[in-house]
Amino acid sequence: MKNPYILTLALLLFIAGSMRAVTAWSQDANTPPADTSKTPEETDDKELAPPSEEALMVLQEARSRLLRYEFVQADLAQRISLGDFRFEATGKYYASHPFKTRLEYSVKLGEMEGVFLEVCDGQVLHTSRQITSASTGKKEDATPQIELTRRDIQKIISETNLHIDQPEAVRAAEIGIGGVPAILASLERVIIFDSIREEDEDGKPVVILQGRWNEEEKGKLLTGLGSLSTQVQQFLPDRVRVTFDKETLFPQKFQYLKKLSEERSTYSPLLTVEFSNVVINEPIPVQRFTYIPPPGMEERDETDTFIKGIQDAAAAPASPPPAETKQE
Repeated sequence: MKNPYILTLALLLFIAGSMRAVTAWSQDANTPPADTSKTPEETDDKELAPPSEEALMVLQEARSRLLRYEFVQADLAQRISLGDFRFEATGKYYASHPFKTRLEYSVKLGEMEGVFLEVCDGQVLHTSRQITSASTGKKEDATPQIELTRRDIQKIISETNLHIDQPEAVRAAEIGIGGVPAILASLERVIIFDSIREEDEDGKPVVILQGRWNEEEKGKLLTGLGSLSTQVQQFLPDRVRVTFDKETLFPQKFQYLKKLSEERSTYSPLLTVEFSNVVINEPIPVQRFTYIPPPGMEERDETDTFIKGIQDAAAAPASPPPAETKQE
């Protein structure tokens, strides 16, 4: 097994709503070669289309509903395709009003396993990222690498209440609160949604939004990555697609797409996050939202970082409203 190295994947960064590095691993010698036979999908190329006010309204209403539902639970699957990397992750998502969440998933690549856990009891949001190598007899391989963080969401909410009339500040706060609403808030911040359409999937009506990078936000991201920006560029998606259940507006699927062909507007998914077996407003045991850090380990407190983000967003000039465009 080759030594692991740090690979900063920007598409995963803006899902998480932060500018942190995401740990990945070099391809194991025994990892099967990438499957290049899969036909890339075609999609309408709207890269130069103006923002869609209707798409933005759907995104905002979906976020609002998620925060109002008493209970939400779903299975989670992620499929990731980055160059020679092909791996999948599975997990669970739970949410309870107000501000209680639990998101957990695990991924295996060769001899390594990563486990992500995010738990909020309504007061403090705890995050754990753990990487474990298969046992080789070496002490350093047997010891998992664990990163623990925490943030006080009640302090974040209190700061938000000082800027409640400023949408940028509210979105920054929602990113700090975590869960699926944070994903939508983060996308609203960095993606310009320019396409909306309705379809049937598996006999159920869905609403599909598509969008492209906000170039200003993309520039900030790459600048923040410094010397890593060049190698990250190849992993940046060109389009983002979000599929919502039309009735509940729960986001069933997130896709981050890379353009393969200028002539045919063909794209290949870099990352697909899909929720299934979604159950809304069925009670969830309170124990799901309880977390105790491992003995002897400290959590890094990120509360002040998110509060500063809210203050900076509130102080920034307001963004002009998007021009409405009619979708064919």
